[in-house]
This record gives sequence, structure tokens and C-alpha cells, in this order.
Amino acid sequence: MLNSINLDDKSYEDILAEAISQVPLYSDEWTNFNHSDPGVTVLQNFSAFALLQQTSINEITEPIRRNLLRLLGFEAGRDKPARAYVACTASERISLPAHWKCRVGSLCFETEAPAVVEPWAVSACYTKKPGGEYRDVSYLLGRAIPVDVAVFGRRPDRGRTVCCALSGRPEPGSESVFWVQAAKTAGRSPFSAEFPVRFAELKWQCFTASGWVDMEAQDETGGFLQSGAVRLTFPAEPLALCAELPKPAYAVRCVLTRAEYDVPPRINSLTGNLLRLVQQETRAAAFSFCGAQEVIVRSAMVSYGSLFVCCREEEGGPLFAYTAWNGKKKRGRFFQSERLSDGSLAIRFDAARFGFGPARDVPDAVLALCWDEEMMYHRSLGPVCGYENQMIELDQLEHIVGDSFAVLAELTDREGKVTYRLIPPGLTDPDDLCYEVLTAPGQLRIREPGLGGCRLFLASCAVTAGKNGNIREQNAFVPVLPDSVPAGTTLRNPAAGQGGETYETLEELRLRFAAAMRRPTTAVTASDYEDIVMRTPGLCIHKVKAVVDEQANSVSIAVQPRSEEPEPQISAVYERQIRRWLEAHRLLSVQIHLLQPQYVRVNVRATIFVKSYYSGAREEIEAVLNRHLDFSAADRGFGEIISYHELVRDLEQLPCVESVYELFLIPLAKSDMMYTGHDVKLGNHSICRPGSYSLELSTRTGSY
Repeated sequence: MLNSINLDDKSYEDILAEAISQVPLYSDEWTNFNHSDPGVTVLQNFSAFALLQQTSINEITEPIRRNLLRLLGFEAGRDKPARAYVACTASERISLPAHWKCRVGSLCFETEAPAVVEPWAVSACYTKKPGGEYRDVSYLLGRAIPVDVAVFGRRPDRGRTVCCALSGRPEPGSESVFWVQAAKTAGRSPFSAEFPVRFAELKWQCFTASGWVDMEAQDETGGFLQSGAVRLTFPAEPLALCAELPKPAYAVRCVLTRAEYDVPPRINSLTGNLLRLVQQETRAAAFSFCGAQEVIVRSAMVSYGSLFVCCREEEGGPLFAYTAWNGKKKRGRFFQSERLSDGSLAIRFDAARFGFGPARDVPDAVLALCWDEEMMYHRSLGPVCGYENQMIELDQLEHIVGDSFAVLAELTDREGKVTYRLIPPGLTDPDDLCYEVLTAPGQLRIREPGLGGCRLFLASCAVTAGKNGNIREQNAFVPVLPDSVPAGTTLRNPAAGQGGETYETLEELRLRFAAAMRRPTTAVTASDYEDIVMRTPGLCIHKVKAVVDEQANSVSIAVQPRSEEPEPQISAVYERQIRRWLEAHRLLSVQIHLLQPQYVRVNVRATIFVKSYYSGAREEIEAVLNRHLDFSAADRGFGEIISYHELVRDLEQLPCVESVYELFLIPLAKSDMMYTGHDVKLGNHSICRPGSYSLELSTRTGSY
């Protein structure tokens, strides 16, 4: 943080002495300054209060530091649950409720919403080019392996397909998740949602009686360039057996409809029909329903038996608590409940019979709260005392998922009626209860007491292990309730957990801020432009050279992409992405010129004396020449010097060489290069490439 004035530089004695010294300026009748004088006692109290004030004003607390960093755009990382996709060997259709839990060691994973697992999987995988035969790549199924496959070939073009044969027929209209594990591409910058780039377009289809039919698809892989999920929605028309496959089967395929890849995509594995789980453990859950005679809670939380129900009896009115009917009283706020065959809980109200019930068709008229066995005894959080920044400890809770949290406020009106209100964090109305959740220490900070004397109860909350939830692939998931899945069912994740984040401490946030400040965000110098272009999201950039023309107020930037081609050029996709990225980082008045790399081939003509008893001398000499002249492969960039003396020295140090009699470097370029003595200085946007070698090898006694 910036240096500031020290406001806490006076002691209590200094403040009191200064106050007493000012008394004669205001009154000549006050002459007794002993401790027994009541006026001195008042000054002592005010001096102590002034000391407390200056200490408080001078202190830069953690919330202040976090808010200052937030103003600079650095929000502290919060606990975020990881997600995992699980393959289930189900032999029959399984319906899972929300908050269905399973464990990997001590980590808890659960469903966020009710889910259905159908009994099918990807049984075979094929690739096919237009007019060609199916190629079996089924060894990609099930798990990531060191071998990767260029599924669209080394030169991807339109019409290439990846086809998956299914072991069963998915239900019409159902949704399914496929996971693609892409091989890592060296040098590719991370993809960014803010600056998206697409090198290809895929069309997903399934085979029906009408032929290949398009499917709705949400693809996170960017055309198989990065690992991610593909969410597919099957059409209303049922799938049919596809006879064109090597073995007839129900089938799904993706077709490459546009291909402008910089590097052909390669994948390690492909898995289908996956169940999405999140690494969190719900300790309390709140369910809101529109007013009706019956509501159904489809959650595994009801299995713990801890249930609290309250209803809104008129639109805009308060919530009143309802209790389970005991079979005795005839009138009152009662409900009846029944466990259904799928594990859900039906809650029924009968206003005609009991005299009370939720308002019909009113949103959020029914609120049902569930707690697990432990949180049932810690659900009471305590009273709101009425002062700002009151801290309330959350027993047994740490690393809370912020979006999952809410409290239930219990209020008593002037007539003595007890009502309830569900309150999420983050409200800003000072007349309301405003609080924030400190997720890592497990605390509530009451910013504005608002409602005054109310009592708080835990309404909903989930905890997570953050980064520890990013588990490796091929873990066994063990259901907490074994009877919830058929016997013999196994669950394993074909890919590692993704997206888990842990609460960021103030020191970690400060270090991240300091590191970001050292990295240029606005391009000023040539090195700034080179660093920023190298970080262009989604691109594989190998070399960059920027040259600033201060008089013309312009920057010329040559870019060489990584590619399997020997002399790659900037594609239209690259140029658009680099310009968009630079537009967010350049000075407004600067003109930017993107240049294609110029490849200058250098021929070599040389006469070299070699040792007669050495074989393979020509290959060793050519390897040295390639190392010096191939800048695209070596760690050398644009505009560097080909050192004649270093080349001759390295040649003469070869065990097979006695001496270099003569050597000529002949660049095949009319411009953008110059000789400096025997050395060759390339232009700012040129890269050296080896040309042809004319080598005359001789020994002292004759020809080699």
C-alpha cells in the first residue's frame, strides 16, 4: 500500500497536556488542574476517547486493504467447488435427487440438481475422412493414455468426422455429457472467455430413421483444442441403428464444418454419458415453492429427517411456521408429509381442514428447510444485537460456498406473532439486514442490523475443499447411501477435477497484485508489445519482434506462430485475434502494423579438411550448419546476426574436422539484410532458414 501520514503519533499524556494548556485561552476562572477537579476528569475522559479515535482512524484493517485492492480490479479469490464428470456402469436407469452424495476419500461430491443416469456408454470410436473408410480409434475410450490421436488428421479439412458408437439407445429429448481430453499443445496461451477465438466449427449429429440429424450442442473444447465437456441434447425422434458403421450401433458423430487450425487437434481420450458432480457438501438447504396444496422436495437432504416448513398465507405477507400434524388437533398451522418411492418428500397442506395454508399461486409461498444430522444442533446462529460489524461465529462451518448461503430471520411483531424471513447475503438497503459471509474462517459480519432484534438460523449452506477437489482421473466414487444405486454399480471419473479454488488470504492477494503490476498491461515500449502479443489468448506464438517508430508514432510487429509447417505464416484468425488483443492494450494514438515473418534462406559453400578415419563427417558438419542457420527451430528470433566466426569455430571443434579452408555464407535475399564484416545481419522481421549446402570435403592426402 502507499505510504500515508501517521495519525497515531500522540500518547495519552500528550493529548491531555495539550488540552489542559488550551484551558486559559477559553477561561481565566479555571485555575485548578489537579486530578480531583471534575473538569480535569472530563478532559481525561475526552483525551482517552481521542486516543481511541486516532488509533482507529490510523489503522488500515484487512477489509480496507481488500476494498482498496478491489478498486484496482483485484478481487480476492473465494472458495469455489471443483466439478467432476463421472462415468457410471449402470445396468438400469437411475434417478438421483439433488444433493445425492458420494465420497472420494474424505472429499464429498454431490449432484446440484436431480439427475438421470441412463444405461449406455460409448462402446467404439471411429474417425473418417470424406470418401474414406472408418478408422477404429477405440483405444481412446475410458481413460487418458499417453498416446494421442490427431482425430482430424495432420491437415484437417471440412467433412472429417469423429463417430461414437453407443452401447444403448438414449431416451429421446434427454441430455448427455461427453468429455474430451485434449493433448497439451506446447506454447498455447490459455483461452479467454473475454477474447474468444475459434479455429474450427463442429456440427454434432445422431443417427435416426431419417438419417443423420443435427443435435443441440454446447462445446467447451473449442474444436478439440482444449479439454472440456460437450453437452448434447438428443432430438425427439428416437435413434436408429446405423448400418454404415463397421458394426451396426446407435451412433453420435461430430462433423468438421470449418477448419482453420494453427496446430491440428490431438486428443488422449473421449468418454460419453457422464454424470456431473460438484465437490461440496451441503449442510443445510432451503427450497422455495409457489403456493400449492402439495409440493415435492426432490433432494437427498430429506433423508436426514430434519425438516422445518413455513408458509406465506397472503401475497406480500410474512412467513409463518408450520408443524407436522400429530393427529390430535383439528385446527392450526399443520402440514402432512410422505416419502415417495424415488426418495422425494411430498408436503401437503389442507386449508379447508386445518384452517391455514399457503397462498395459492403466490411465488415463494412455501419454504422448506433441511439440515444434516450435525447441523441440526448448530442451526441457531444467535441474535442480532443491533450494532454494526457484529461478528457471528458459524459453528462447524469453514470454507463456505458463498452462493449457497442464506439465513432465516425469526422476528416477533408488536402483537407477539412470530414470523420468518429468508435473507441472502449482500443486501445493501440500510433498513434491512445486511451481512457478508467470511467463507474461510466461517463467520458472519453484520454490516447493517436493519431488522433489529431478530434471531438468526442457518437456512442453507454448503462447504467445499476448494483446490483439493481438483482430483486426478480414475478415482472410485463411493455413494454415501449404498442403496441409492443398484448393486455392482461403479463410478469413476475419466478426467481430473476442474475449477476448484480456495479462499485467498490477504497476503496471497497482495503477492498476486504485486506480480500483476510487474507485468505490462498497456504497451509502451517494444518489449511491452512483444510480451503482450506472446500472451494473446488461445494462440500458439513462437517468436515476436516489435520495432517502434517514434516519429511516425507506429509499431511494426512481426509474429511467427508455432506450427508443424516449416515456414508458418500468420493466418486470418491469428491476425484478427492479435489485433483485438492489442486494441485493449495499446495507446490510442499508436498505429500498429502486423507483419508476416520473412524467411531468409542462407546457402553455404565451403571447403573443409576432415580426418580420413572418420565416417559420417558430412552429417556432423550439416548438423552444425543447421544449428547455426535454422532460427525458426533454435532459441533465436527475428533480426539476429549469423556469426561467421562462431560458425567456423564450432565446425573446427568437431572431432572429424581438421580445419576449415574456406566458407561462404550466401543469403538469398535482396533486402532486409546486410553484411557486417563476414557476419550476416538479418532485418528486424526476418528469420534465418538453412538453404542448400555445397560442401567439398577433403583430407590431407586426397579426397574424402
